[in-house]
Amino acid sequence: MENTSIIKVALADDHVLMRAGLSQIINKHEDLKVKVQASNGKELLDQLKTENIDVILLDIDMPVMDGKATLEHLVVDFPEVKVIMLTVHQHDSFIVHMMKAGAHGYLLKESEPDEVIKAIRTVKSEGLFFNDKVSRALLGDTASPKSNHISTIGESLNQREIDILTLICKEKTTNQIAESLFLSPKTIENYRKSLLEKTGTKNVAGLAIYAVKNGLI
Repeated sequence: MENTSIIKVALADDHVLMRAGLSQIINKHEDLKVKVQASNGKELLDQLKTENIDVILLDIDMPVMDGKATLEHLVVDFPEVKVIMLTVHQHDSFIVHMMKAGAHGYLLKESEPDEVIKAIRTVKSEGLFFNDKVSRALLGDTASPKSNHISTIGESLNQREIDILTLICKEKTTNQIAESLFLSPKTIENYRKSLLEKTGTKNVAGLAIYAVKNGLI
């Protein structure tokens, strides 16, 4: 019988040595286990059809199907799986684009092993992982002229909305939020719709960016 407390990890990277090194680092921890390794996005998606995975470390530059295209499929076909981009691309535009596209975290390949482990555990338990690099990139994006309206509109959020926004960003379900705040699921859904309108965002990733900008997470 499989241990359900173990975080099951998939690695998608076209460099064999990179996958081998990551696998060795991850498998040293009793609560983590690499269950899938793939050299491109297509291989990864094929394996996910038969293997249950909690967290994916996904490279951007891969042959056949790259990380960007793979993430698009993952968001639609495997929405419950958490995705951490692990790449050499440091430019803020890459970070912002991937987070808005549905990634749950973004790490550089030069990251320390401890940060990789922390990111895996954090996205599994809380839904999102933000390090300083990601936070600065997202803050820079929300400060751009095209999105200045977000902070202005967001000033009207009350404490209840802030509480719900924080829980949404931690990827708590509607029922979980309702139970913790002693409200009905229907009320939470109404709050969710209102938050999207007030913050000018379209999904959880957008709400997370807003929350980071305002120091909520």
